[in-house]
Amino acid sequence: MGRLQDQDLDHRLRTQLYGQHIVVDTVVRSIHGHLKYGTPEKALVLSFHGLTGCGKNYVSRIIAEVLYPSGMNSIHVNLIHAPSTFPHERQIPMYMDQLRDWIRGNATKCERNVFVLDEIEKMPPGLIGIIKPFLDHYQHIEGIDYRKNIFIFLSNTGGREITEYVLQQWRKGRSREDIKLVELEDILTRIAFNKEGGLWHTELIDHNLISAFIPFLPLERKHVMMCIEDDLHNKHLPVTKDFIKTVADHMKYIPEDVKLYSATGCKRVSEKVNLLTEHDEL
Repeated sequence: MGRLQDQDLDHRLRTQLYGQHIVVDTVVRSIHGHLKYGTPEKALVLSFHGLTGCGKNYVSRIIAEVLYPSGMNSIHVNLIHAPSTFPHERQIPMYMDQLRDWIRGNATKCERNVFVLDEIEKMPPGLIGIIKPFLDHYQHIEGIDYRKNIFIFLSNTGGREITEYVLQQWRKGRSREDIKLVELEDILTRIAFNKEGGLWHTELIDHNLISAFIPFLPLERKHVMMCIEDDLHNKHLPVTKDFIKTVADHMKYIPEDVKLYSATGCKRVSEKVNLLTEHDEL
């Protein structure tokens, strides 16, 4: 694993991720603490929750790029998209073998890996429990030490509840930047445990093996506009306030009465830029 430069991770998250102060602080502290002292007590397990387009995959990519020169293309960064890899509930026994062998095989090659499980809420109930031994405090399992690995779960579960909570605080006149992790962590733990899907009634929660439940807050129009500006820069297109506003106006916002948050975060920004750029050129 590449050597972590705290300032690199902190700087990239603070300058390239918008509207996610809880994520920045929690991710930097968690990864720094995990890598600082040689061999940690257990694997680091981060569970990312929030609406689509709020940065869960993006943060995973930044973590990979800070840890490894080739980022998500590194042989030590392993991604599973749950719905496409585990589509049939009736095949859970086979999936259990595949998931266990996938982790064991990669951990055998290198003691430090990043495992990303995307859309974990769509995994068949009970499947994720097979990885419990790899997340626990064991010094080794069959001669393999799994404690230096990092597991990242990505889930839309809790996104609606996070949005409702942040909206309540906004209606009270409270700044989103004043919202703390502790206010949302219990909500996410309860929802993840009780909602049928990947983490439903799992021992990973029962045994406190998830290091942190991290909420991704819904993105406001101002955050979407920052994403639009970044996309224009990345595509070497002219950056004008009028065009940024035009793209932002084409996004859908919720709830209907105040239209405060982007319904799809920044996920559709790039295609909206492409569409409107092509329209202007016609």
